Amino acid sequence: MAVDLPCGHCLKKRPDFDQSWVPFLYDGEIARLIQRFKFNGDRRAGHVLLQLMLHAFEQYRGPVQAIVTADLHSERARARGFDQTLWLGREMAHALNLPLHRAERLRMTPTQRGLSRSARQRNVRRVYRVSSRLPASVLLFDDVMTTGATLEALSRACREQGAEHVSACALARTPAGRAI
Repeated sequence: MAVDLPCGHCLKKRPDFDQSWVPFLYDGEIARLIQRFKFNGDRRAGHVLLQLMLHAFEQYRGPVQAIVTADLHSERARARGFDQTLWLGREMAHALNLPLHRAERLRMTPTQRGLSRSARQRNVRRVYRVSSRLPASVLLFDDVMTTGATLEALSRACREQGAEHVSACALARTPAGRAI
């Protein structure tokens, strides 16, 4: 399990979300499961990740009235065959009896893989739109958090629709100093 400490970048410049919660490190077997699910469409890996996430969620202590997913652009989801984040978010919302809100990805962006922190932030700036009004406390969901740029862009879109307390959540966090 991950340690509850802010990263150095978050200490220097506070992100738009209020807190982040990421129970696993993107390394070893967790990384392999995520890759199998994300890039190979391995549903068994997805179910294992879902169960791990639901078990870890028992330790989550933040307010949450709804889950908002960091969806893929529709073209990328079609090319991949599915949207792994949407699938996991939908399953989590169902298991936790929470409403799921989707953020529309307004434009196709290059993959975040291999981009620097500043390039990642530019890549996803104003890329999400949430079309429905949100409750006060939302939990953003993505599969992997590297710099937090995607979740920060999603947070801004959620605040525009009324979210007051925004928590960022991902399955796994990239280890410090290692971008994917």
